[in-house]
Amino acid sequence: MKKKSILTALTALVIQTASVLHAQQLNPVGICYVEVNNNNMLNAGSYTLQNTNRQLFDVAIIFAANINYDVSKNRAYISNNNNVTKVLNDVNTYVRPLQQKGIKVLLDLLGNHQGAGISNFPNREAARDFAQQIAHTVYTYGLDGVDLDDEYAGYGNNGTGQPNNSSFVMLLQELKLAMPDKLITFYYIGPATTRQSYNGDMAGNYINYSWNAYYGTYDAPVVPPLNNTKLSAAATWISNTPASTLTTLASNTKNDGYGVFMWYDLNGANNANYLSTGSNILYNENTLLTGPLYSWTQGDACDPPLGLEVTNTTGTSAKLNWTGNASQTYNVDYKPANSTTWVNAATNLSGNNIIINGLSLNTEYDWRIQSNCSATIKSTYLFAPRFNSGSTCGTPSGMKSESYLGTTTKLSWDAVGTAAAYNLQYKTSAAASWTDVPNITTNSYTLPALTENTNYVWKVQTVCGGTTTSVYSGESTFNSGFAPVQSPGARSLSFNGSTHYLNAGQFNLSGNAVTFEGWVKVNAFKPNFPYISSVMGIEVGDSNSAMLRFGDGNLANNKLQFILSFGSAQIKLNTVTTFSTNTWYHIAATYDGAAMKIYVNGVLDASVPVTGNFTANGILYLARNYENARTLNGFLDEFRVWKRALTVAEILANNCNVSANAAGLEANWKMNEGSGNGALDTTPNTHFATLIGMSNTNWRTDVACAAALSAQEVTSEKNNISYAYPNPVKKGNNIHFTIKDSSANEITLYDMTGKLMVSRKIDKNDMVINTQNLSAGTYIYTIHSKDSKIKSSGKVIVE
Repeated sequence: MKKKSILTALTALVIQTASVLHAQQLNPVGICYVEVNNNNMLNAGSYTLQNTNRQLFDVAIIFAANINYDVSKNRAYISNNNNVTKVLNDVNTYVRPLQQKGIKVLLDLLGNHQGAGISNFPNREAARDFAQQIAHTVYTYGLDGVDLDDEYAGYGNNGTGQPNNSSFVMLLQELKLAMPDKLITFYYIGPATTRQSYNGDMAGNYINYSWNAYYGTYDAPVVPPLNNTKLSAAATWISNTPASTLTTLASNTKNDGYGVFMWYDLNGANNANYLSTGSNILYNENTLLTGPLYSWTQGDACDPPLGLEVTNTTGTSAKLNWTGNASQTYNVDYKPANSTTWVNAATNLSGNNIIINGLSLNTEYDWRIQSNCSATIKSTYLFAPRFNSGSTCGTPSGMKSESYLGTTTKLSWDAVGTAAAYNLQYKTSAAASWTDVPNITTNSYTLPALTENTNYVWKVQTVCGGTTTSVYSGESTFNSGFAPVQSPGARSLSFNGSTHYLNAGQFNLSGNAVTFEGWVKVNAFKPNFPYISSVMGIEVGDSNSAMLRFGDGNLANNKLQFILSFGSAQIKLNTVTTFSTNTWYHIAATYDGAAMKIYVNGVLDASVPVTGNFTANGILYLARNYENARTLNGFLDEFRVWKRALTVAEILANNCNVSANAAGLEANWKMNEGSGNGALDTTPNTHFATLIGMSNTNWRTDVACAAALSAQEVTSEKNNISYAYPNPVKKGNNIHFTIKDSSANEITLYDMTGKLMVSRKIDKNDMVINTQNLSAGTYIYTIHSKDSKIKSSGKVIVE
């Protein structure tokens, strides 16, 4: 069928669907949004018109699911928070009763500050993938369609592209192909409003209804070729738009012949009188509360895994992979793309992959995965990209990237036994076209001429001889990193409190354990409301955050606050300590599944009992969160993120240095580069932190951990030419230092800020230092020779 014929058929189907719907509904059609973070969907079915007993609302919209971005796969995906998850996982309770009353139920989709939205799909493949996710969600949960909302996308975040002219129309084209019998509505806001035409096709050819997004105003959307009967010029926020304004909105709607009237945020109160103000004008009938009012309790947070990809396709089998969580199990299903029946591959599966067998050669397949966070708490399904089962020429797997040197990166993969060669493709995440590298004769390749600190995508296929090739592997990603610099010694980074901060990219810290730690010195605390100086963390919203900051709206600006999101609310822990300016402090915040704690200079300062999993999945910033008005005026040094809770002993012992491969260490920014555009992560996880608005002048020698205390110089005491005892030592008692090198000339003792506390000439093999004038804490001692070289070093703890 030609493109024009397909478009004609789809347009006819859209008109037919809308006409059938319209015949059963009010004129104008009543649209109702329900914020499920606070309210029960069932209340949309509790209002009827007094004389005809018809439902007041024809369409109820679940507000809202999010468009998130999986940085590891450069993929937009549907993310459902705890409350949307509650609705979808129990549609028999919260959706079916509305549908039985003739109310259509749609799912709203809007951005989530992660760079993904309906206006920046870089190509048709990406638009098709997201359209298929929407269709799978709608059919799996028995919904009647989707509402598209172009807000809060944060276009450009996570290396994504800016809005383009093809994305919105391509998405709608693919969406109507994927779910031709479902409704598509458009909340008229954002970049999509000005990007409705592509290659002679118009967005309105695929949209059933659209409405004004600005509450209390009367302004019709412009969505050609939709006419007034498919539009709502009025936008009413229930109980917030004044009754007098509602009267005007309803009157204008009736007089101007608009066929849709949009109501936002139906709550659990009796709104019959308010709703009657509009319905009397629109339908010449009062609205009655004829059903119960339903309360709402929060759902349980449980997220599906990310990193979905397929490897090892052999024609008849394939390996399904995801980024697993040891505390969860998974349910996995698959099906041929042209089938409506899912086949269960596993239930309550532990791990991060499964091999499915019995596939048909060269056939398209879909698969989906759901997390089991407990025996009763499950995530919604996340739908994976469609894959082809391939031929008997094996698809490469074991994709790996390493040696990120800014302009080059080494790629490798597991060798395929039947391979004669490999074809590789790569591109920047924002690019539409691939660069080809054909006929690679080994299973590794170093990409040249890359752009520094840029996100790339790559994939590879096997050439088995002649024209026989495998399908391409799943796409893998990497950041090219920064060109290495020679550190001039210990450094810190300074921030100006307005435009300076670090962007460390995407982190998923969600779970039941975390530690933030590092050294901070504040030049000046924020004098104005909300008095916040950000230190580090993720802040997407109240239901998705993990951060450290000074101050809050009702907290002193020089007290530290640790925040985690549990469900839809934040738990905030504040220090007892008030911090001084121009002073280095070591701060550590931990959560171990039982309590949140804050340590200041290695001493427990505050704690609060908390249990369960927190949610923190987004961009992690240092010296900034939410907005530039909340940036830090001061210094940061030696900052780390752990996916476990450190003990007080670990906090004391490792606050200046830690092994790059330490268990649970997710990121470690020593900030010793001294120049360049990034703070490098010493772990293998490559969380490069990009300097924003900064220059080489931001690298400073005012440091928390002195150069003499660097990792290569603080050696294991087991091999030292000296040792200290007792260790730990009670305050007031003597520390004895046994010196085993005749060339030793001086012993020095530093606190953990690098401040010199004691210096003594060595005149005997057993040196004694009294601790009466030392505070409790950890100290570094160094043994120097006459030419000032460090011969030995170690730690001592004063209790």
